[in-house]
This record gives sequence, structure tokens and C-alpha cells, in this order.
Amino acid sequence: MVGSGRSQPGCRNLHPGAQPRRKDDATPIMSQASGGTASPTPLRAIPLLVLVLILAGGLGVRVWSAAHNEFPTVDGVLYLDQTAQLMNHGRLPWSCFPPGWPAVVAIPYSVMDRTDPMSLLRAAQTANVVLGVLMPLLAFWLMRPFLGTRPALLGMAILMFLPTEILYSKNDLSEMSFTCALLGAWLLGRDKRLVGAGLLFGFAYLIRPEALLTAGGLGLWLWRRDRRPPWRLFVPMILAMIPYLVFIRVQTGAFDLTSKTVAIGLSLDAYPGWQYPGLIFANLRLFGPKLVGLLGAPLVLLAVWGIIRKRGAWLWLLAPVLPVPFIINPMDVRFWLPYLPVLLLAAGLGALDLADQPWLQGRWRQGLLLAVIVAGLGLAARDDAMWIRRNGEAFYGLKDAGQWFRENTERGTVIAAYKPYAGFWAGRRSLKYPADMDALSLVLWARNNGAHYLVVNVKVTHYLAKGLDPLLESQLHPRLAEKVTLVKFFQYDLVEQNTVIYRINDPLP
Repeated sequence: MVGSGRSQPGCRNLHPGAQPRRKDDATPIMSQASGGTASPTPLRAIPLLVLVLILAGGLGVRVWSAAHNEFPTVDGVLYLDQTAQLMNHGRLPWSCFPPGWPAVVAIPYSVMDRTDPMSLLRAAQTANVVLGVLMPLLAFWLMRPFLGTRPALLGMAILMFLPTEILYSKNDLSEMSFTCALLGAWLLGRDKRLVGAGLLFGFAYLIRPEALLTAGGLGLWLWRRDRRPPWRLFVPMILAMIPYLVFIRVQTGAFDLTSKTVAIGLSLDAYPGWQYPGLIFANLRLFGPKLVGLLGAPLVLLAVWGIIRKRGAWLWLLAPVLPVPFIINPMDVRFWLPYLPVLLLAAGLGALDLADQPWLQGRWRQGLLLAVIVAGLGLAARDDAMWIRRNGEAFYGLKDAGQWFRENTERGTVIAAYKPYAGFWAGRRSLKYPADMDALSLVLWARNNGAHYLVVNVKVTHYLAKGLDPLLESQLHPRLAEKVTLVKFFQYDLVEQNTVIYRINDPLP
């Protein structure tokens, strides 16, 4: 993303503060059409060929990686249950997870075998593979007017082959769908297709309600520019939101923009008064370094420099990340993923700004800066690369336990487990047990909450619910033995996969 060039005025209509550039080897980024509207210049043959090769390579590695992943994620199970309920029973279960991503999964799932739980996972992977290839292409269209063709292609390649992006293109989570919806809506707004932008912002809201922060920012910018409300943006967006708002009202009895409001309430209750700023600060300390772990320190520093030096309306694309530190939630690296295209744009703008500085003139200095960026990115990507083929949620024992439940229990069976995988594979209701109980208390808790079976996995027990260790003994304590009965033991060469199924004696009706 290092180079030099002159700023070009043809694409300033939606990006105040930005300085689009024309690279020496690129066609003009935008041309002034009649009436003052900006239109993109077609790619030349060689950049177009490079773009096609990046798309083909990205598709190939995603298909290969997804084919080797046969296990869902915890949140993915909850999303996929919504898809199954929608498609098989025509109802949407109440959940803190909005229905946008389950609706996307329903498209490929509609042509798959609905009696096989693997079809749900494959449907989500199919959608994510397609969206995972589309996202870098949308990012290219976002970056090209600012940076020129070559840097935009470099940014596209980074997004296409960054290991973390590949990992979330092979699983069952909503990152790719939200990123595509957010970028697509912004690009439509940039091209003055406000009705389409409003509809897509409305759908992005159905995936993650924080999309409203970007939509609102764009709307305010248009309002200020045109001196009138952008009704062609707001009305379609609100129409797309209304059915879900009505659903929330029916389910909760109150008007609300999101089912996630409960998370804010829980955070305020758990950290009252001045403790709440302490939670925010602690989350920021955990969340910020995860971005460095994704892109490397040089790119992150360039992005900060670009944000400071080249501020523009495009910064509203970062707005949905702002609420993340304000709630009790593991500060997962995946919360950064929807904003990597914008951060790469900022890094590109920062690099171009530095390239204009007198102290960085000369090919060898700019080449050294590029080498530092690539080295930082490579070091950051190294840890995640091994997971492109491997699976972090490969719980064979829980999968086999679920298949046993599917063949040996009725549909009304309730399974108590820390992770919901046995219930997913069984097509049965899963009840998550607390991690901080001793074995006897947990058995009583599961019975009192209507569970019929208890699943205990060695890896889960040793890392997440250590109080269950007594349930892994060959001889149960007499007080435990009178409350549960061993019905199945799955044993593997890798001991951490070993899994036990207990029937809970005399569960409550």
C-alpha cells in the first residue's frame, strides 16, 4: 500500500476529508460524468486478471477448508436451530441472536436433506464460503476510489487469504454475512442508490442491530449535505425492520430495537456505579491487542495514522464496533472481522500519506516500509494458519453421543451439557449446565430443570467445568451413584475426547 501519486477530485461526493489517488499504473479512479456524478473506470486487462485469480484462489481455499470442517460452533448451534425452526416448523424461536443470518442459511438449506443435522452445518458453510469470497471483492470496490487499483488489489488479497478470514468463511457464524451487508449497503449509498442501501441496511440490522450506527451516520451526512432528510434511505430501512420490531414487542411486551438489550442490563447490574467504567476499561485492554494479533502492529499503526490524517465519512463503517467493550462478553477476535476492510482502507491512506513525506522519499525507504508491513502481517497470521484445516471445536465424543441420542431417545428428551453439540447432532433440546458447580449439585440442578440425561466430556471437564471430575471416575461416589445411571461410554485414543452419558434417575416431570 506504499506509493506516491496526486490526489484526484472525481470521487469526493461521499467521502469528505479523503484524498483519492491515481497510481501511475492505474486508470483514473473516477471520471466526471454529465451532471456531476462520478462513475468508476473499468479495470484494465492485467488488474482484472489479477482480481479473477484472487477470487478463484480464495474460493478454492475456502471450499477445501470447509470440506474438512465437520463440527459446529457453540453460537452456530443457536443460529442453526433458528434456521431449522423456521424451515421445518414455520416459527422463529425467541433468542438474543437476531434472525438475519439464520434466514441466509435457510436459502441453501432449503435444497438439502432436512433429516440430517449435517445439512444445517453444510448450509451455513455454503453461505459463508460464497460470502467469504464476496466480502474481499466488496472491500476492493470500497478501497479503489481512495487508493487506486494496485493497493486495492493488495488489500483484497490480504482479506482473501488472511487465515482468520478463511476460518470464519468455513464455519457457521454471522461475520461474513454482516460484513457483506454493511459494505454492500454503504457502496449502494455511495452510488446514490439510496432505496437499495436502505433495504440492505435494514437487513444488516437483522444480522446485527449495531448496523444502525453506520446507517445513521450515513443518513446524517446526507442530511447535512442535501439540507433535507434522506427519506429514500430511511423509509426502506425502517420497513425492513418493522417485522422484527413487532416480533420483539410480542415476545417481550416492550418496544426495543434489539433483543441484546438484556446484555447491557446484565452488565450494569453486575458492575454498578463506578465499577461499570472499570468493565469498559478491562474490555478495551483485552480487545485492542486482538486487532494487532490479526493484522500486525505495522498495519494497525498505519490504520491509526490514516484515520487521524484522512478522516472521512467512511469512518462511520467503524461505528458498529463501538458498543463491543460496553457489555460482559468474551472479547473475541471475531468482533474485529467486519471492520478489517475499513481498517485496511485506513492503513492504505496512512501509507500513501507517509509516502508523501520528505523523509520517506526513495524506493528503498518505501520498500523497507512495505517489508515491515508484510513481516508484521505474516507474524500475526502465523498462529491462525494451522487452523485452516484443523477444527477448534472438534468434539468427536459429543458428536457420537448426539448420534446415539438420535437413535435411542424420543424428541422430547432434554440433554444437560456444557456445550450444545450432543443436542445439535441428536435434534434434541440442550440445557447448558453452569461451570461452577460440584458434580452432585449439578446433577440435582439438571434434574430440577427437567433434564433426562447428562453428558460429560473429558476436555470440557478439565478446561471448563472442573467440578464434574467425580463423574469421570470408574466408581462413582454412592451419593452420585444413586442419582445417575451410566448408559454409554465413548472411548478414544485421544483421551480428551472420551465422553460419558448418564441417565438422570427420576427426573422431574
